[in-house]
Amino acid sequence: MKRSTIRTVEDILRDYPNIDKYIEQREQELRYPMKPADENVGGGRAQNGFNDSEDRLIITLDEDKRINALKKQRQVIDDCLDEVGEDTEIIIDELYFRKRPRYTIDGLITNGLIHVSHTKAFGLRNKFVKECAKGLGLYNLD
Repeated sequence: MKRSTIRTVEDILRDYPNIDKYIEQREQELRYPMKPADENVGGGRAQNGFNDSEDRLIITLDEDKRINALKKQRQVIDDCLDEVGEDTEIIIDELYFRKRPRYTIDGLITNGLIHVSHTKAFGLRNKFVKECAKGLGLYNLD
């Protein structure tokens, strides 16, 4: 797998704890769009305008590419986490989900937080990243 693909997946994993916040922010942007100031001072308005803003909002939320991409990322990572063991979950949580990681993989092994060898721990991390890349559609067989 290409190094750039690994880095992309790692960046997505680091953003995983904030995905719900990003989705909420985007939904707020769509619900309450910034309207430009009306410079037509004293101008007339249409008397019989039809307000379909709620219908457009629902369609916009369902079709928004950014929201759908964030939801897909969240779903792929959740699915990958459901399929792995406890040691892999601890590794991924410590390396990617914490704001300030306390341990490296070697530190996790040394402090007895995971019970696998050095090589196996790196293999578990790499396998998880590879599965996430496949689920996100980033991994191609080169």
